[in-house]
Amino acid sequence: MLKWPLIVAAVVVVLRVIVERSGAPVSVSNLLSVAALHTVLVPIYFAVRIGRTNNSRPYWMLIKYIAIYAVCTRAMVLPTYWAARIFNWTEPRFAGLSVDNPLLGFIALPFATAAFWIGASIVIGGAIGATILAFVRSRASV
Repeated sequence: MLKWPLIVAAVVVVLRVIVERSGAPVSVSNLLSVAALHTVLVPIYFAVRIGRTNNSRPYWMLIKYIAIYAVCTRAMVLPTYWAARIFNWTEPRFAGLSVDNPLLGFIALPFATAAFWIGASIVIGGAIGATILAFVRSRASV
């Protein structure tokens, strides 16, 4: 269930860097959002897929898949933050990385950002996914 969403995330990560580095407006690069994938879109996908199964613990399975997916996608994004720090990319999403302290720029800020988005995905994606999952399961039992 994770294979295709992870492939899509990898493509989005690469496309976003290409779009940003080519000088496209921020509004265009923001359309290629990994955060939107792991916080909203993929939890809906997981909920629909899980809702069509007879899993005895579907909500736990949903949260587990969301957490694994969020961790994997944020791991894909980390190298872009490191490249931004090394090559002094000026895009707004990399603004805090140019601090004088390398520990902050390479480790603390990228991992804090990852932790924030992983938590947000579990909470927000979990709530959205659970709602969709309940709907799909109720429709399947009718």
